[in-house]
Amino acid sequence: MFKNSLIRSGNSITKLRSANLNSIITNSFKRTYYSPFHEQEPIVDLTTFENKILLKAYEDYVPELGFKNESVLQAIKDLGYNSDNLKGMFNFTTDSKNLAIELIFFHLKYQRFKLSDFHEKAGTLQTETERVRYYLGQRLLSNSKIIRHYPNALAQMIKPTILPLSLQELHNLSDDITFYAGDQSNDFAWYTKRFSLSNVFIQSELFMLKDYSKDFHNTLQFMNNRLDEVDKAGYIYNSIEEWALFNGISTINMIKSQLLRG
Repeated sequence: MFKNSLIRSGNSITKLRSANLNSIITNSFKRTYYSPFHEQEPIVDLTTFENKILLKAYEDYVPELGFKNESVLQAIKDLGYNSDNLKGMFNFTTDSKNLAIELIFFHLKYQRFKLSDFHEKAGTLQTETERVRYYLGQRLLSNSKIIRHYPNALAQMIKPTILPLSLQELHNLSDDITFYAGDQSNDFAWYTKRFSLSNVFIQSELFMLKDYSKDFHNTLQFMNNRLDEVDKAGYIYNSIEEWALFNGISTINMIKSQLLRG
């Protein structure tokens, strides 16, 4: 579908933009193959100046106000800091220097960090598949308090300047979940499992935006159905580039389509 759209367009600008998107998607997942030690820096350090502010904003104000500058400014006020000096003291993680964007990425990192709360229960499950489903379900449910504000967050995350970081964080989540579940695959299987999980997670998040069932039961059922499809489909691509391109562009198109429908 993507290749056909390029042929039909015949527009060099469109081709250039598409090529840039291809590069963003494939580069976002060029990571080292599986390591049994899963070495990485701490996901989020809650002792830093900026993360104290973001945690306060996230827990106390985002559920009501959303991922907005106002949520952060209210948290700064509560903590007794001077917002006039904020930009000189705040360690921004994106080039946007945007407090709302920082708050969105704090949500992504913090909820990935909180997956450790579920290790004990996951340890009682018998198979890797069961553990993947459990961790992914818990991560989805962590969106429940802020779900009405999530369309705006997704719209920010797919902006061209933010997209590489968004994809990287998505794949980091998939990497963590598969590692916690006990996956020990390598080479092509390492990538395809994680891309499959990323794709299922985004599909399930989008489904969740319109789900009003009790405790998001329908979202969890949707997630399990998609995972069943992945298990049955197997690995049908010939290279990591082909897999990344298809799943990455499909993911972005799904988000755009959902946001347009409202």
